[in-house]
Amino acid sequence: MTDSSDETDRSADQTDGTTGWRPSRRRLLEVGAATGAIAALGNLALGRQAQTYRLGGEVSAWTGQEPESIADEENPTLELTAGTEYEVVWENLDGAPHDFTIQDDQGETITSTETMSEEGATRSLTFTATLEMAQYVCTVHPNTMIGDIEVTEAATATPGAETETATGTETATETETETETETGTPGTGAGFFQAGAEVGLRQVADGPLTAPTDFADPDDGTGRFFVTDQTGELYLVRENGVRDEPLLDVSERMVELGTFYGLYASQTQDYDERGLLGLATHPEFGDNGRLYLHYSAPPTEELRSINWDHVEVVSEFTMSEDGNSVNPDSERQLLRIPHPQYNHDAGPMAFGPDGYLYVPMGDGGGANDDMYGHADDWYEANDGGNAQDLRHNLLGDVIRIDVDERASDGTGTPTGTPTATPTGAEADEERPYGIPDDNPFVDEPDALDEIYAYGFRNPFGIDFDSEGNLFVSDAGQNLWEEANVVERGGNYGWNVKEGTHCFSTDEPSDVEGITECPESEPDDAPYDGSELIDPVVEYPHVYEGQSVGITIVGGHRYENDTVAELQGAYVFGDWSADPARSEPLGRVFTAMPPDDFGADGTGTGTPTGTPTAAETETTAGPETETPQSDETPGEEEETPDIGPGDVPRQDLWEMAELQFVDGFDWFVRQFGQDRDGEIYVLTNRRGVPEGETGAVLQIVPPEQGEDVSRTDTPTATDS
Repeated sequence: MTDSSDETDRSADQTDGTTGWRPSRRRLLEVGAATGAIAALGNLALGRQAQTYRLGGEVSAWTGQEPESIADEENPTLELTAGTEYEVVWENLDGAPHDFTIQDDQGETITSTETMSEEGATRSLTFTATLEMAQYVCTVHPNTMIGDIEVTEAATATPGAETETATGTETATETETETETETGTPGTGAGFFQAGAEVGLRQVADGPLTAPTDFADPDDGTGRFFVTDQTGELYLVRENGVRDEPLLDVSERMVELGTFYGLYASQTQDYDERGLLGLATHPEFGDNGRLYLHYSAPPTEELRSINWDHVEVVSEFTMSEDGNSVNPDSERQLLRIPHPQYNHDAGPMAFGPDGYLYVPMGDGGGANDDMYGHADDWYEANDGGNAQDLRHNLLGDVIRIDVDERASDGTGTPTGTPTATPTGAEADEERPYGIPDDNPFVDEPDALDEIYAYGFRNPFGIDFDSEGNLFVSDAGQNLWEEANVVERGGNYGWNVKEGTHCFSTDEPSDVEGITECPESEPDDAPYDGSELIDPVVEYPHVYEGQSVGITIVGGHRYENDTVAELQGAYVFGDWSADPARSEPLGRVFTAMPPDDFGADGTGTGTPTGTPTAAETETTAGPETETPQSDETPGEEEETPDIGPGDVPRQDLWEMAELQFVDGFDWFVRQFGQDRDGEIYVLTNRRGVPEGETGAVLQIVPPEQGEDVSRTDTPTATDS
């Protein structure tokens, strides 16, 4: 739903007389600097008996039921006082498996209930609040069912003070300061990331965009851009804004967003990762008018019968003769990849300098890469492992195909269904695409020919630089986010590792995790014993008590000189730093490669300007001792905050956070790059695909920036 202020802005700006276009806004509004006061503790502050919170649990969110102050609020903040006893009673609202777990700021479990999947049933958890409590979460659905816990120290009651505190009329200054620190709202350039270059933003496009997912410059001499929207539309963007009428609408071919199948069929929720997710124009688009879309289609009857959720589709379309629309009847489905859960669908695609199409694909969804529909892999210590499996499906991989070689003109054959996948001559006859001769597993009869690289969880961004280096960002789970320089046949570790760290499906939120894991894959075919490749970018979700981010989004390497300070840097971002997933606290970062980073993507060394160890500690915070693996059995140690000792900065690229002269209050949805090398941030103001708050913002020098901030702040709960 579009708010009235948006409509006013569009009417005022649409002065060029062009019909059917929505010009980009030129906002001249000042953003108020006032901050909201911290809520008073009310009667919970000095309670002598167990105080009760009641919550309803469904995959979309926890919903407050009691007390009245949290009623109907999604993922409400639980305000507790240290030393006070509380009871949380939660009801399973959708029949999906849920638990209720209280964690510290490192994601370490403090107390929890068992998992329960009976709709309408309730469980309760009684505990005494401690200052270490930072959040509550359903560990089965940690991306959506997560809320903050704010714990204050118990005050010493004095006659007359109890009544005042209990009525919530005033909160002590000391308590207010402590709560702010516990919440950990990030400051620009503070915490894990150094303060980077100062830049501005220019708004290129906004409504009717909802949640823009990808961007393409067809380089056809028209000066136009294409932008995909998660809700199913492909839009045309020019200097005067977005054309109202989309070039193509595939929403009728997609799943209905918010409606799920399989295990989640009985529930409805606003949060969704499916939709129209990726876009690429053919390298010879100016001559052939061909473009490629990645979208989520409903499951077949066969897939429904085994509770799989949807099919990821990659299709070719052709522009109409007049170039003003895409012919909807021209669809030629290339890939149909069955997907067991609704999340980890990846998104953007890219053509490489070799002319082949590269398609990242997530691991199948759920958590840990070990739910139903996730094949067993070679690493026995962890269950599941689509990302490490080469035999059964294309999930958790970067796929590489030749769209110009047409073995078949029919509909793409589902690749990696629960039944056997065609191989050899039979597969060649059925594939509506070709396989590049130098794909790494072409000569391996026990591996899928389409795989170019593997070991990814949710590869959510892809880019080739001018030297042919391939960059892929990969969304992490509970602790770490990463970006990689991808090599042919490379194994990027998931679910053996999360970033540079060992990963355990038994303890996915343990900061220390398991201290030993394989550094290489097996040497039994189809594997060849290669080392697992670590990322060039890594950052934690929480760093020294502050939220850093939730999901990496990226990115492109900047090779122009318009913004001189960014030249050569990989520009990427994070969707939001709000652990509750409701506030648009997106962040944009840079990573500078080392001097010897070469055309083959294998350069190592220290980047120019990389701080010394002492400087890194000053920037990042006090030194934290690296966890040791030789603890005495039974000896408990407090899990340290993630600090310099936990981040292998010497093995990573130099990272910084961009400083926007007029602020940045958006969710970061994706990035785009035009043929001149300029970078665009695809954003919106909601954590779910609804409304018309989407925008395309170009990164420009600070003196060319506009104020693109907003005084209205619609969130996922707004109607």
